[in-house]
Amino acid sequence: MKSVIGIITCGFENERQFVSQNYIEAIQRSGALPLLLPILPFHSTDIHLDYQQYGSVCDGFLFCGGGDITPIFFDEEPLDASGVTDIKTDIFQLSFMEYVLSLQKPVLAICRGMQVLNTALGGTIYQDNTLIPRTTLSHMQRSIRRSDVSHRVSFEPGSILHSICGETTYTNSFHHQSVHTPGGQILISGRTSDGIIEAIEVEDHPFAVGVQWHPECMYKTSREMRNLFLRFVAAGYSKG
Repeated sequence: MKSVIGIITCGFENERQFVSQNYIEAIQRSGALPLLLPILPFHSTDIHLDYQQYGSVCDGFLFCGGGDITPIFFDEEPLDASGVTDIKTDIFQLSFMEYVLSLQKPVLAICRGMQVLNTALGGTIYQDNTLIPRTTLSHMQRSIRRSDVSHRVSFEPGSILHSICGETTYTNSFHHQSVHTPGGQILISGRTSDGIIEAIEVEDHPFAVGVQWHPECMYKTSREMRNLFLRFVAAGYSKG
């Protein structure tokens, strides 16, 4: 039997939930069965039973990219640099992230997903990289292809990502927000040369990894990104 990876939908567009095709293909190409998990209305009296059923069906969980997190969830008010938010998506994803972490099943959190992971554990987010009090690189690349690399990320020795990617690897970059204060149990495992946090992991968890770049877009061109998905899927299979 294949490992089943639950892909939480990215959000809403005109009352339609969506997931980019690259996420689905990356999971399938890595040998697992992708299963799309829609955002559920949090007012449902059965929401925790729904979580349990999601949890019983899936061997691992993929949190994808998307819009900004509503700043109230990290105790801030919105600034002019903040982007489009959706509180319905935030409430579900943050709550569900807390639940799946408690299951000790593998979690891979990409871009917004990494920020959801950090916020769910009590961390904060820079609402825009221009608010970082130092000179930074451009983290919103303007390349023709999303698979093109933009900058280099260096990894902490002993981290999961160091064991997958080595000391450094080149990644793409499509984010205007970044992790500010790491949440509880969050370990910083990767940074760019300007000091921006590009990767996090959860202490004392078998596999809970957040990356700020988009490895699903680099799956066909990068061995390291393929290995990241393969390791994630393998962790899910071992728990299934």
